[in-house]
Amino acid sequence: MLKITLPVCLLLLSVSVIAQDYYPKWDATFTSHREKPGNEKESAVILEEERVHEYKADDNKEMFIHTYTRRLMKLNDENGVEMYNKIYIYVPNNTEVIEIKARTRQPNGNVVNLASDKILDAEEDGKRYKKFALEGIEKGSEIEYVVHQKRPVATFGVEVFLSGKTPFEKASFTLIVPDYLIFTVKGYNGFIAGNDTVINGKRIVTATANDISGYDQERYASAVPYETNVQYKLSYNLNKDKNVRMNTWSELAKNVYNNYYTLDGAESKAVEKFYKQIKIKDDDSDDMKIITIEDYIKNNISSDENALSEDADKIEHIVKTKIGSRFGVTKLFVGLLEKAGLKSQIVFPSKRNDLQIDETFENYHLIDDLILYFPATGNFMDPIDISYRYPFHNPYFGGTRGLFLKSTSLGEFKTAIASFDTIPLQPLEKNFTNMNVDVKFNDNLDSLLMHVKESWSGYAASNYRPIYNYLPKDKQEEVSKEIFKSVGASDNITNIKVENVSMADGIKDNPLFLSADIVTGGLTENAGKKILVKLGEMIGQQVQLYQEKKRMLPVLMDYPHIEDRVINFTIPSGYNIVNPNDINLNVVDKDGSMGFVSTYTIKGNILTVDIHEFYKSISYPVSRFEDFRKVINTSADFNKVVLVLEKK
Repeated sequence: MLKITLPVCLLLLSVSVIAQDYYPKWDATFTSHREKPGNEKESAVILEEERVHEYKADDNKEMFIHTYTRRLMKLNDENGVEMYNKIYIYVPNNTEVIEIKARTRQPNGNVVNLASDKILDAEEDGKRYKKFALEGIEKGSEIEYVVHQKRPVATFGVEVFLSGKTPFEKASFTLIVPDYLIFTVKGYNGFIAGNDTVINGKRIVTATANDISGYDQERYASAVPYETNVQYKLSYNLNKDKNVRMNTWSELAKNVYNNYYTLDGAESKAVEKFYKQIKIKDDDSDDMKIITIEDYIKNNISSDENALSEDADKIEHIVKTKIGSRFGVTKLFVGLLEKAGLKSQIVFPSKRNDLQIDETFENYHLIDDLILYFPATGNFMDPIDISYRYPFHNPYFGGTRGLFLKSTSLGEFKTAIASFDTIPLQPLEKNFTNMNVDVKFNDNLDSLLMHVKESWSGYAASNYRPIYNYLPKDKQEEVSKEIFKSVGASDNITNIKVENVSMADGIKDNPLFLSADIVTGGLTENAGKKILVKLGEMIGQQVQLYQEKKRMLPVLMDYPHIEDRVINFTIPSGYNIVNPNDINLNVVDKDGSMGFVSTYTIKGNILTVDIHEFYKSISYPVSRFEDFRKVINTSADFNKVVLVLEKK
């Protein structure tokens, strides 16, 4: 999404020789290594990982980045062998793999080297890899490999030391650049960067980390924000101006503002013509103008980065072909909003489940997603993602500090200044997943007749509305049946009805409704003279949260939300419910920020069950995990509620 014009700042110098100590070593003899005490219990341990990035010119004086990686690992059990018997080396676009060497040291001391013809090309999910299987691996083996790649220069970078379950004992990152370039290097989550040193015309800085813990996959969590990483950016070019700090947030703000908010003559005419098609009323509120523009563009213009022409950034081309780049479509949005008299600000959000943008470290590499903020309304809009409509956006943008580009004027010159501010989420009350179930027996008392109506609002509805707007009808029906099958344990589903399906209904706070009739024998059974009714399963299968190991990561929720369910069960004539109090469950944390409460009333032959489940926060610290787990598991406990009916 980022559309900026970076200065050409990497002026070329001749290559100087640098001390070999900064490059990963490949010793002729592969000696045995011991892991640190305690790590012998791990399936695998990364004993050492070295990464070096060197900016240097080739024979044609063209600058490239040469990356060198060395990894040394110990495999302690069969699971470790399974995890690492195949190695995948990611190869970014426009990258040349110059060399790969790998070897295995078996417990008996025998060393097996990887043959070059065993290194294969692979592609998965659109990404290129070099892959190889190491021979001779067994429990207790050590493996070592080095990779040398060459790729185009970049002024920003991030190196994440991914571990998954595998801990690192020692990790290092070294950046080597010509001495006239000054890069700022900063470590996160355990990485510590040292001061730079100039040797033989090269500027060198090294960052190190020790004892990086591995993480198990945990539900309701993301390890990415806590991953150990090191980041770097070009700050000064001493050959240009040693007193001017480069690549600042202010520079980014000016650059981006100019790209998105400046229209040439052809673009202005295209915006003017397209604006007339939208038919906005002069007396419409700001909210209604935003809603109308967004609905029209997202219903008529597509953004496709994979099938674009060279004109995909141009507004006049986009309004004609109805397809454009993310940049072009966003610029069209901005132009139309300006035409309607609506002031907007570009905002680059962090993501709660990803590496965070650092206010004190200007790494443009982390600037990707873009949303628009409207100071007059206090709300946001995603100009590209068709799943969300104003004022909703990807909920993982919310609860973060985003980079706001605030417009300002210097005489007739318009530009923007950069500032960080909080991106809020829409309030709890707007985000609900509710259900109403009316259920009774058939005349033979061997099946249940259910009428189920589910409703979603806010962020919750954003997960479902695209299904009923963009999928074919037969696929929509498949999804609907799967939803109801989880409630009624039956394929006998009829009279499916969907209401408030349009994307505009979400803007108007009209919940999305989905209803159907279900006939099921899967929720009842006879036990002698008694009838059992699996009432708890009528709310759909709930998550049960087990935690045998110590919780490592904070709880991460998609968004604050409420789940209210009402079940009206008609008690068959001549029967009583033996155990209605099994319905009563009540777990609410001490602060009232999350809870599951289920109660019942009986009036005549109607049993009414009310369930209120809620999560007011988007995250809970590890210290609150047990409270969270109790609430989640109470919801799962309700699934186990089985009513016992006996004759009076």
